[in-house]
Amino acid sequence: MGVETAIKPRDAAWNDGMGKELSGHACRLLRPEIESRIMQGTMDIVWLKVPAWEKREGLVHGFLGRKGGRSRGGFAGLNLSVTVGDDIQTVKDNLCDVKKAVGVHELRVVTMTQRHGDRIIDVRDKRTKNAGEADGMATEERETFLGVLTADCVPILFSIPGRRLAAVVHAGWRGTLAGLPARMVDHLGDRYRVDREEVEIALGPAIGPCCYEIRDDVSAPLLAQWGDLAEGSLRQKDGHRFLDLRGLIALLLKKAGVSSERIFLLGPCTACAADDFFSYRRDYKDGNSETGRQLSFIGWL
Repeated sequence: MGVETAIKPRDAAWNDGMGKELSGHACRLLRPEIESRIMQGTMDIVWLKVPAWEKREGLVHGFLGRKGGRSRGGFAGLNLSVTVGDDIQTVKDNLCDVKKAVGVHELRVVTMTQRHGDRIIDVRDKRTKNAGEADGMATEERETFLGVLTADCVPILFSIPGRRLAAVVHAGWRGTLAGLPARMVDHLGDRYRVDREEVEIALGPAIGPCCYEIRDDVSAPLLAQWGDLAEGSLRQKDGHRFLDLRGLIALLLKKAGVSSERIFLLGPCTACAADDFFSYRRDYKDGNSETGRQLSFIGWL
């Protein structure tokens, strides 16, 4: 395919965002010293992966950034959402290019109409392109890749050693309030007979507590629902309140019975890493009226 690897040292936005966000949580923080990229022709993309999962033959997964792609303006780079105002044909071309780059060109990437809710859909038809309104999907179908589109919310990938099963979750504060990540663990147990102690979960790049300022309309329901776990995920600075969303999700997954050794945290704060990731909160705060979405995906060949 003419693919080569390009390596670049991490910059301060990566290091600072990761360090501030994840301090105090016992999950496995993947803090590689280099930024993983691949080159496909002239296309240069950020592609973060769980090292242990790369050893599973046939499993293809990753958290992509905004690098590469054909979009322009506020969507500049690898925007993969057709619902944010970008040119639809350009988005289709972006998807085609990135599928070639990651090695699934002839296969389907299934997405959802994400609603910040707690609905989970089982994908059983390889012809599916959009699974419908949901914020979680699971599948045992081969050659079917599940995708999550984000620009600050947490993209979550699920893998089970020894099983050709994949699942994804899109979790903002509302999905976290509803307990969606832990509900997916229950769903995998109920529907696919997966022991929760076997589930491995990767939380990708998302806005961190360095940038995710919230008000009472967000903190109050989280505190009412999750008590001390939510309290421990809040930060106070100069009279402002900030939320460690990934940290809270990790704590809720541990509460649901997932070992901290099986929870992986990848990537920086999306709002800090402007060159590498789209961020709704950052871009709209800066006065822009548009921003793109990056793709996270998982599936089996």
